[in-house]
Amino acid sequence: MGRRIRRGVEIFGKTKKLFQDREGAIRQESGTLPADSFPRYDLETPKSNESREKLLRESLAIGWRVLQEEQVLPLADLTHRIVEDLMVNPNYTYRELLEALKADGRFSVTSGQIISLPAIENPADVFFQRMARRRRGKKGH
Repeated sequence: MGRRIRRGVEIFGKTKKLFQDREGAIRQESGTLPADSFPRYDLETPKSNESREKLLRESLAIGWRVLQEEQVLPLADLTHRIVEDLMVNPNYTYRELLEALKADGRFSVTSGQIISLPAIENPADVFFQRMARRRRGKKGH
């Protein structure tokens, strides 16, 4: 049995519940993130005509800036923030972005889906503490 994590808005504004299994992997209520699907900025715009490598480089730069502020984010949230900043539908999959994040020394990938800066110790704990603070904050209002 996994531990349930409450969270806010997920991709496209749909609320999802996350779970952490005994091995530490984070999973969404409806299964894991579809690794071979393409992140979307909007549904009407076709995929970008830019080269995949250029978009991945831009995405990694954006991801690094986002993590300077956030420190730790699940792959789905980081990708959503990247795509919002790009303002295009990227032509790479979640799997390709994850592989690029793993290969880039500026990032650390924990449990397959938690992305952080390498200087952050115990990124999963930082993530869960943030979720607990948000939950307490919502109960207080």
